[in-house]
Amino acid sequence: MSTQASTAQQHVITTPASELVLCRYCDLLQQLPALQDGEEADCQRCGHELDARQRESAIRPILYAISALFMLVLTNLFPFVGMDAAGSHRDMDFLDTSAVLLSENYPWLAILVWLFIQAIPAFCMIAIVYLKLGMYIRLPALVQTARLLYALKPWSMVDIFLIGLIVSFVKLLTHFEISLGMSFWAFCIFCLLHLRTFQVVDRHELWSRIAPAPQPVQGKIAGETGLSQQLKVCNCCTALVPLEQPTCSRCGTKVRQRIPDSVQKTLALLFTATILYIPANFLPMMETVSLGDSIESTIISGIILMWQDGAYPVAIVVLLASVVIPVLKIAVMFWLCYLTTLPLSERSQHGTWVYPVVDWIGRWSMVDVLVVAILAALVRFDALVGVYPGMGTFVFACVVIITMLAAMSFDPRLLWDPSPTEQLETRQ
Repeated sequence: MSTQASTAQQHVITTPASELVLCRYCDLLQQLPALQDGEEADCQRCGHELDARQRESAIRPILYAISALFMLVLTNLFPFVGMDAAGSHRDMDFLDTSAVLLSENYPWLAILVWLFIQAIPAFCMIAIVYLKLGMYIRLPALVQTARLLYALKPWSMVDIFLIGLIVSFVKLLTHFEISLGMSFWAFCIFCLLHLRTFQVVDRHELWSRIAPAPQPVQGKIAGETGLSQQLKVCNCCTALVPLEQPTCSRCGTKVRQRIPDSVQKTLALLFTATILYIPANFLPMMETVSLGDSIESTIISGIILMWQDGAYPVAIVVLLASVVIPVLKIAVMFWLCYLTTLPLSERSQHGTWVYPVVDWIGRWSMVDVLVVAILAALVRFDALVGVYPGMGTFVFACVVIITMLAAMSFDPRLLWDPSPTEQLETRQ
């Protein structure tokens, strides 16, 4: 059930008991309605979620997170995947996905894989349990833990790794016999529990319980922008902060009325990603050594090879993740930056819902990088056959990370602000 936040008509809020919220996407000040379990409040202007009430919000996140951690432990205890080739057998443990890369002198890829699929996901689950317990018993460093949790959340990529595993298996099944160990199924359950844990965590309630923040509501008008009323929102904990106050009184984060030089930073990162994306398509993503012969494959040649082998769905997935999504994300982010220069009356409001989509979908481009890491860890048969990451993997990983940073540096509230020219005319 969805409940629209407040009414379209403006009204003065005078009681400190009224809970006001600022939309992080369009900067509209709104009164948060009373929500029942299972309901959510959406912004009346841009439609983005302001708050949601989860059923049994205290116990369910703890149970899901503990179950996820248990499955992650099982994932590391038993064989993950087995592979047979010409009478030789090799078992890969889950930790091998990074350990083998480290032993083969690919430390940058080993560290990325370990962080994305082990360290960060495990920390997120531990942090959620810790924070939920901290809502009821006094525990130290709750605010710092919550800040770190939401900063690292976008970099938890267990779901992307699972898709990478499926792509890798399809590539290998034409030449090798694959057997799935107990740890593989434990990892699949871990992925589901990990995603579900974040779904049942009510961010607004979590922050309100661990560190209630005073609201500067006296005389403020719901239905107008926060900036026009000398208010800004903390992007970390969503608390309201007076414009003259440099840091959030709840979480201690430095709060700006807008991300400083947002468009300039975004454009610089986009140009960098565009330049790097060109060699990423020509440099080899991986090298396959078989009986002394070496074959290098790029992103495009790998897609063509999978298509020729009849793996059409997987070829399409890799094409989308490695070609369509990066190009589309860069193009859309350039378009969003351009929209901020147009007068308000000439802007397309499609940018309001497009931005969260490209922000979320861009991380899926990491599939190809994780596929190379999986193949490099799994295909190790001494002189018979081996797979090694190429320089293209490093360059393409840089492209994905830079585009993610570009999306994070863009301030979507600029899509609702007057253009720089309009602001200059207003001052004059």
